[in-house]
Amino acid sequence: MNFDKDLKEKLVNVHCYAVTPFMGKNEMEIDQDAFSSNLEFLINNGVKVIAIGGGTGEIEALNNSEMKLLLKTALDITKERALIVPSLPGNLSEAVDLLKYYESMNARIVMAAPPQLRWKIPENLDGTFEYFRQLSLFSNIPLMPYNTQSWPCEFFEKLAEIKSIISIKDPCLNPHEFFKAIQALKNRFIWIGNKRHDPGLVHLRYQMGMQAFTSGQSNFWPEPELEIHRLSLKKNWSKIIEIQQEIAPLEKLRLMNDDAAMVKTAMDILGLNGGKVRAPRLNLKQEDKENLNEVIKKLKIRVI
Repeated sequence: MNFDKDLKEKLVNVHCYAVTPFMGKNEMEIDQDAFSSNLEFLINNGVKVIAIGGGTGEIEALNNSEMKLLLKTALDITKERALIVPSLPGNLSEAVDLLKYYESMNARIVMAAPPQLRWKIPENLDGTFEYFRQLSLFSNIPLMPYNTQSWPCEFFEKLAEIKSIISIKDPCLNPHEFFKAIQALKNRFIWIGNKRHDPGLVHLRYQMGMQAFTSGQSNFWPEPELEIHRLSLKKNWSKIIEIQQEIAPLEKLRLMNDDAAMVKTAMDILGLNGGKVRAPRLNLKQEDKENLNEVIKKLKIRVI
């Protein structure tokens, strides 16, 4: 199975995980106009890869009809201006249903969350491998598994047997295994990691083989994230460290709160379309909103 070089090249960039805005008076309905406006903001500010319905997009609270709506809306808005990466939940039946729809909409790649057993990581990863193998049988769309389970290097090597898997998204919960896998498999996958601004580690992760990173912050302030990636291509590590030190206060607030809630609140402060999160996620408390507003002012983030 051959995948075009253009797709792999597009993946080597900042992956913005877009929020899912809900209607103000009915949080059980997606606000399509708000979502469309947010996408236009991202594209106009240089974002080239937009993941929808992912973790920051509250995938756990979305049903399949809503996931399909997000993709259709995103494709209608972005056209060819950005690579849209829809998501799959860790449920085989729901994932297969979505895969068939995504393929009908000509999605180029999907992010696939791993399965759970009774809401826990399976003790035997053979079942997790079988889950991804079966996904590959139902569609020719390239897959990007999301490692939320601290997989050992040997499991990455096993995943390499599935030809439709061309990229790995890894939050670097167990970075040693991630980097061992990069060393073992080299360019078999496009390696998408996590930037972690506090402490500033992104330059080290690039040096060890990470090729790009995911970003929630890009929903409201993409410029620093995009600059970090550009600087990584030039190996300007000192400037990357400087940028990460500057924006570390935002990272601290994110780690203290729900990430989607923090991003959505920042978007509201700056004139974008954030809104509330769905339960069981919690919206920011008033004190945290005020702290976030102060950080935004100090960083002089542009108000829309």
